[in-house]
Amino acid sequence: MWLSRIYYPALAISSAALMASIGPIARLSQVDAASLTFYRLAFGAVAIGLFLLFSRQLQLVRSSPHWTVVLNGVLLASFILCFLQAIQTLSLTVAIMLVYLAPAFAALIAHFWFKERLTPFSLAMILLAFFGFVLLQDLSADQSGLYSAGLWYALGSLLTYCAFLLVNKKVPVSEHRLNSTFYQLLVGACCALPFMLQQDAPSAAQWPWLIAAGLFPGALALWCAVQALSHLPARVYGTLAYTEPVVVVLCAWWFFAEPLSLRQSMGVSLIILAGIAQTAGTKPAQPNDRAVPQA
Repeated sequence: MWLSRIYYPALAISSAALMASIGPIARLSQVDAASLTFYRLAFGAVAIGLFLLFSRQLQLVRSSPHWTVVLNGVLLASFILCFLQAIQTLSLTVAIMLVYLAPAFAALIAHFWFKERLTPFSLAMILLAFFGFVLLQDLSADQSGLYSAGLWYALGSLLTYCAFLLVNKKVPVSEHRLNSTFYQLLVGACCALPFMLQQDAPSAAQWPWLIAAGLFPGALALWCAVQALSHLPARVYGTLAYTEPVVVVLCAWWFFAEPLSLRQSMGVSLIILAGIAQTAGTKPAQPNDRAVPQA
């Protein structure tokens, strides 16, 4: 019993850390965003398919997916493509923190759209997260050209991931998590495929990076997430998922010498603390609410 209390939280943390590796892989490999997105999603779909095959649960994917699952696959591919485009001109820290504003933004929209009323505490945490993002902005950076383009891509990643979280709330309870995950990855890979085919073929030196993108932030991260989600409450998993931005910030500092000013460090801390506090303070999920792996 005590081992499971450590094992599944460790899997959730491992999944978040593995998800975070896509940023450094993209920077170090110089592979285009479309190819990285395709291989990450395709490897994930293959991994889920093999897991279902060897666990004799292949019947789960024989039924047609619900339209919300298909839409989420499109949103997932869009989110990853926008994020990988954003980090070409923005720092990893700014890009990932914009992504992690999505849960707060989604909660704000759900307050009006799904009538999921915000408590004063939740509203305070959302405002705290947005204030953290204001502190994170580098006012001395060039606000034109490539920087502005990267900011638009980062905003696109925020909006598409926010939509992904909201649509996920409408996925029917009858849709098994593995079925939903498999088809979201498959649809996402199909969406990225046309963009990938427009790119030059990867060089021999880039193929190991593509395999790494499919293996670590793709298949392994997804396997850890699915295992953890089946044994942890959604609010616990959501809290542990905030390991991802911490790892990204550390990688940005260690590998790419992206230092943070004191003001920016305060902004990062506020976003992470607000996210953890809001997730940990959330009431237990209803049957139609489900945690989703961070992308």
